[in-house]
Amino acid sequence: MENLPTLSEERDLSIHREPAIVLEEAKKAAKALSQVIAGKKKPVIINGEQYLEFEDWMTVARFYGITAKVISTNPISFGDVQGFEARAVALQVSTGEEISAAEAMCLNDEANWKNRPLFMLRSMAQTRACAKTLRNVLAWVVVLAGYKPTPAEEMEGINGKKPPVGMPTEKGKEGEVAQNPTIEVSIDKVTQTAGKKKDGSDYTKYTAHAGDKKFHTFSKTIAEAAKRSIEFKISANVEFKDTQYGPEIISLTLNEAPEPGADVKLRHDA
Repeated sequence: MENLPTLSEERDLSIHREPAIVLEEAKKAAKALSQVIAGKKKPVIINGEQYLEFEDWMTVARFYGITAKVISTNPISFGDVQGFEARAVALQVSTGEEISAAEAMCLNDEANWKNRPLFMLRSMAQTRACAKTLRNVLAWVVVLAGYKPTPAEEMEGINGKKPPVGMPTEKGKEGEVAQNPTIEVSIDKVTQTAGKKKDGSDYTKYTAHAGDKKFHTFSKTIAEAAKRSIEFKISANVEFKDTQYGPEIISLTLNEAPEPGADVKLRHDA
């Protein structure tokens, strides 16, 4: 009589597919994803790292026959704060099996959403939940491609967060923390110089030239985004901090292409 596995043996973790094959497939998916992302006109780059938006997560999900579905969306409130909480699941398209679930919120105490109509908050809560449930399943592939595993929609609350109570802002208003300035520029060229740090390690410094303004960065990702702004002839929002070596880029976001013949002017964001 054939020996059947014991209960403890059934509960042990086991490899279902050859790891080398799984990794080879993942590398192909990561390469294909990188090719798609490279053509984006508005990549989300924060502190030198690129984050994928919901549409990007859906792209890699299609490689594996996965999609996201919103299960529920409910209004929520915390005192004077209002918004929505959504729940979404990731489905294997061929079988309809739920393989992941996630919840996410969008509230009007977020700087980017405080003055938006509620239907927009509802939609963003759903988008965040869908992106998060796909992230639960596919983050390892995204990391192989060289991107951050947190969905870009979740980073809004960090990058665009209202300054907490504390020191004065650069405008001098009491009770707020100083924010880094952000300006819209039309980048003319990107140059690079190589050097060595005090510890002997190599570095590459990139400089984005925008008229009489120069912004530097040590991030290749930001430099590539700056080059794309030149290629597509579109402006870029540059968040920077002043250093002893000049303005250093913190984040760079590409804008939509202007209408033909439009004059892209330098402007300061509020």
